[in-house]
Amino acid sequence: MDPNIQLTPKQAAYAVEAHHRWNFAVGAVRSGKSYMATLHTIPDRVISGRGRRGINLILGASKETIERNVLTPMRDLWGDRMVGEIDTRNRCELFGERAYCIGAEKVSQVSKLRGSEVKFCYVDEVCDVHPDVFEMLKSRLSLPWSECHCACNPAGPRHYVKQFIDLALEPGSGIDLFYQHYTIWDNPFLPPEYVRSLEAEYRGTVYYKRYIEGLWAQAEGLVYPMWEQAVADPPAEVAQQLAGADQGLEECVSVDYGTMNAFAALRWIRLGDTWWLSDEWRYSGRDSGRTLTDGDYADAMGAFCATVPGRVRREGVPVIVDPSAASFIAELRQRGGWRVRKADNDVADGIRDVALCLQSGRVRVSPRCEGTLKEFDAYSWDDRAGDDRPVKVEDHCMDAMRYMVRTRRLHRPQEAPYRPLLG
Repeated sequence: MDPNIQLTPKQAAYAVEAHHRWNFAVGAVRSGKSYMATLHTIPDRVISGRGRRGINLILGASKETIERNVLTPMRDLWGDRMVGEIDTRNRCELFGERAYCIGAEKVSQVSKLRGSEVKFCYVDEVCDVHPDVFEMLKSRLSLPWSECHCACNPAGPRHYVKQFIDLALEPGSGIDLFYQHYTIWDNPFLPPEYVRSLEAEYRGTVYYKRYIEGLWAQAEGLVYPMWEQAVADPPAEVAQQLAGADQGLEECVSVDYGTMNAFAALRWIRLGDTWWLSDEWRYSGRDSGRTLTDGDYADAMGAFCATVPGRVRREGVPVIVDPSAASFIAELRQRGGWRVRKADNDVADGIRDVALCLQSGRVRVSPRCEGTLKEFDAYSWDDRAGDDRPVKVEDHCMDAMRYMVRTRRLHRPQEAPYRPLLG
């Protein structure tokens, strides 16, 4: 490593000490874990292993996340000649060596590791890797010089990765593991105002402990404990548009589909950088004793999205729909006049994004949305689950809100330049 490159104390310690079979850098966002991997760990291990038996392996939740989190930052540091593109056979040229890049969030990826001897592996966001893939990886690190380096933000204390680390750190475990914990304050190169902004953004949520303090924290209690601060009467422009006086504001509708379970539609109006949840429509076949057809729901949606009650809605209203509602999506598309989009149904990331949007003011909720407010007050983490999972009871508005926030990418992660200096 160039002696003129400035490292944080944690990064310097990792460079010196992380030469074990298992090496974990776990902790806060923007604390230097991934940067250390792209600057030093991956290039150093790939080059130093040249000529030795075994393969180089990069694992991540998907090939897209490997490209975004690992390969693109390495190209920025080392250039296109040193860091290639992933080809159709999941291979990539790294520093003159071949590496296999495999998305590992699904159990089906296990077969791609069978029969391999791995001399070096880097795992990006290891908490997102499927447990069966991780178990298979253990048996693939079978060479005397095999090393695996893992980085992640922590999850809940019962996550399988945390359990493996705890087992390895017990005296006499026989597992060769190096573990390093990072907080956001371990990175002196971050601008102080950026750190303060992140602290404020995550405060009041489980993500503060995980993403700021770098702790394996249990998600408990209400999923959105800050929800009441997001409830407010909409500004005049939003209220007027909702009443039919077209203010030219952008609109969207998000839908959680149900037949016997409740059907929930949320109407959103944008003013500036804030999306206002201004109205809701709910129907429960179980409560009413009568189920509706897809055509009935489409008619109801037309009335719900009408510019003025009793008139025909404006054409081209964007609708984000539960991706499992294939027949309802087909009905809307067949009728025309809707801009239908299947929702991003990533639960964990969606819940995190909603929490941060409620906290930051990117999402506000009108008091007239009584069903949504009722769900907010009961939407809780399942303390019996091994991962972050809300209790699945009366959560239809919560799901529809998550679809909107996640699909439209309303949460925009803050970026700050990482500034380790040369010379």
